[in-house]
Amino acid sequence: MKKKITTNIRENVSISGETKSLAVIDIGSSAIRMNIAQVNSAGEINTLETLQREISLGKDAFSKGMIKKSSTEACVKVLKIFRRKLQEYQITSDQQIRIIATTAVREASNRDSFVDRIFIATGFNIQVIDEVDVARLTYRSVEYYLSSHKIQQNQKFLVTEMSGGTTEILLMKNQDILLSQSYRLGALRLREMLGEFRAPLPRQRELIENDTDRTIDQILGDVKNNPPHTLIAIGGDIRFAASQIQPEWNYSDPIKITLSALSKLTEQIINMSVDEIVHKFHLSYSDAETVGPALLFYFKLGHALKVNHVLVTDISMRSGVLMELAFGGTWTKKFADQIINSALELGRKFNFDEAHARHVEFLSITLFNSLKEEHNLPPSYELHLRIAALLHDIGTFINIRSHHKHSMYIIQNSELFGLSKRDLHLIALIARYHRRSGPKPEHVEFSTLDRDSRLAVLKMASILRVADALDRSNSRRIQQLICTRDDDEFTITIPGVDDITLEQLGIQSKGALFENVYGMRIILRKKAQLLE
Repeated sequence: MKKKITTNIRENVSISGETKSLAVIDIGSSAIRMNIAQVNSAGEINTLETLQREISLGKDAFSKGMIKKSSTEACVKVLKIFRRKLQEYQITSDQQIRIIATTAVREASNRDSFVDRIFIATGFNIQVIDEVDVARLTYRSVEYYLSSHKIQQNQKFLVTEMSGGTTEILLMKNQDILLSQSYRLGALRLREMLGEFRAPLPRQRELIENDTDRTIDQILGDVKNNPPHTLIAIGGDIRFAASQIQPEWNYSDPIKITLSALSKLTEQIINMSVDEIVHKFHLSYSDAETVGPALLFYFKLGHALKVNHVLVTDISMRSGVLMELAFGGTWTKKFADQIINSALELGRKFNFDEAHARHVEFLSITLFNSLKEEHNLPPSYELHLRIAALLHDIGTFINIRSHHKHSMYIIQNSELFGLSKRDLHLIALIARYHRRSGPKPEHVEFSTLDRDSRLAVLKMASILRVADALDRSNSRRIQQLICTRDDDEFTITIPGVDDITLEQLGIQSKGALFENVYGMRIILRKKAQLLE
């Protein structure tokens, strides 16, 4: 495995005009890595230097549940070295540096004290990112890499990485996300499990295979409706494999390695002790610990997907961090569109009425925008409402009765690309309250929210009720709404529809929550033709 992992977004670019230097530090399960890069006025990024120091925080977090003091101080020492290196490049401002920490720090019970100690000793402010952030940053890296290398994207492909603590997958087609999922299977986590069992070498392989097979079964179940044609593997372990199988590989371009060649190398490594791997392949001890379980996973996944080869790339999540640091745009329109795509795929998985869902989404957003002064919610909540509108009836897959409760359950227990657990919780509640009774004190999922979140759910759920009532006929015949407010009345005029009896009945049935929240009575009127 390369001691120095290059994450160039563009190779050999000429830096012209005004330039700025940036740095990304990644505190991972087995090492701390830093990329120093430069971005020019044309938006081109060039990696100037990469540094890596091995510190196995995962050994602490995955076995003891906390980071030892000695490990914390080792991180302090490394980060002070990195700070001096940054000063050589005149990178001193917080706007030029982003420091992230992943699974090991995230799962440590003393993560707050770890983050505080690093800040006190080095001035670095660590952002502990979750699986949602990892998926977003990986997507940004993958999106750019596939475009810049002109990789054919009209077929479905699965991007996967087994890191020290987790395994991540992105299922994509034409740069669109079909599925994003995280699994609690990591190469270092597996090694720590083996250490607890103190199993002999043959037994170790059996234990690794058991956990790996269970996760692959989950992945196959998750992608069964969209089976991928291509497997793209990222991460240091698979890059090491590619360099062994194809020694001439230059790392900057993607390379295909056959499954048979990967199988042969995996069989060799998985049957060796860590010390033997270090000696034979000249790897660091931490790299030697993870390479066997990781390669076994990549091979077995490729075999399960029935692909003939694995496409290996130099994609790194740190490239995505660098792009956000350089260009901003955590919540871009394109990113929001990927979240919508992920929600649509979830709906299709549960056979939802997509035409009705999309129309209710359109009506909900029309009302949301018409009520901006009344609800005073930040723009990010528009996406929450859109997702809730798309998935509000998903619970009918379980049973038409109480389907609003089933919808809440499905949303809460699903993973959608780009959305945190808190996001999903709010969306699930908005969908839950699209019909029947409103929130009650005994509804724990709602009552335990903070006040601002409760109000946001009420405001959006009441809008969703009205939107759903406006498509009570499931005919999608209402294509325009003209909304006006007059004192305590909110008037919705519907052009081009002669008979709005069904919609009026729907408003009578579902409009009470809106009136209670916004203090306005809904008046529904028809208009024969559009206003000039």
